[in-house]
Amino acid sequence: MTTIKTQKQFQNKYRITQLLGEGGYGSVYLCIEISTRVLRAVKILSNVKDSSTSLCPRRYQAVPNEVLILESLSHPNIVRLIDVYRDETTNSWYLVQEYHPGFQDLFSFINNTGPMTTRDSSCVVKQLVNVLNYLLHEQKIDHRDIKDENILYNPKTKQIKLIDFGSAGRLSTAPYTSFRGTDVYIPPEYYQHRKYSALPATVWAVGCLSFVLLNGDCPFHSRDEVKNFQKLSDLKGSKSLMLRSKRVDFITQCMSVNSEKRALFSDLLCHPWLKI
Repeated sequence: MTTIKTQKQFQNKYRITQLLGEGGYGSVYLCIEISTRVLRAVKILSNVKDSSTSLCPRRYQAVPNEVLILESLSHPNIVRLIDVYRDETTNSWYLVQEYHPGFQDLFSFINNTGPMTTRDSSCVVKQLVNVLNYLLHEQKIDHRDIKDENILYNPKTKQIKLIDFGSAGRLSTAPYTSFRGTDVYIPPEYYQHRKYSALPATVWAVGCLSFVLLNGDCPFHSRDEVKNFQKLSDLKGSKSLMLRSKRVDFITQCMSVNSEKRALFSDLLCHPWLKI
């Protein structure tokens, strides 16, 4: 039987140096492996609820669902989970992951440098669709929180890495009746009918992310704006996109208000904009 390592074992192996970021599912710190001096990132999940855990057959113990999901994945565009520790006193979990100094999240990158070029945006979205295809169709996993904060980007190599599987779960064939993730990336059908389906919702999120990359800002800032959305040309900043028909067509197809008319996920990689 494999037992969960303790917080004391974590402290003997790693030293936390600085806070990297905080989110709804925990805080992420930069840490250094004491013996090798290798940099890692550790995500600390505090007060993990029973509803967020599942039995791990290998450990004969309940662990966070995020751990089970990450341990089942192997993809160059997904940050790799290296080790897991638990603080029983506070019911906190320490998820040690790979760390690459050249990467930063897309929210910070765009906030610092402004909108990305058409070519660089296309490169990011193509990688994202590829990794989502791996998750959805090969692993039957739905990330459920696609947004710029959850994508690391290396401006030199143009590579991305998907992070934060705190909202992720097994892919559902039935519609979701409650949302996980970030409210302004959830498709309008949820706010109109209180349900939405996994694949159309993923396509919608890809469209929103594409808009962010090209425009420098999220298309929506409230749930009401999502609910009342009609067409791309009504969005603030959309005029700057109109000079490039391929990228406009891609976003328009992804962000169709009618989920049945929205682009199929399986067709995204065939779109001319992702072939740039």
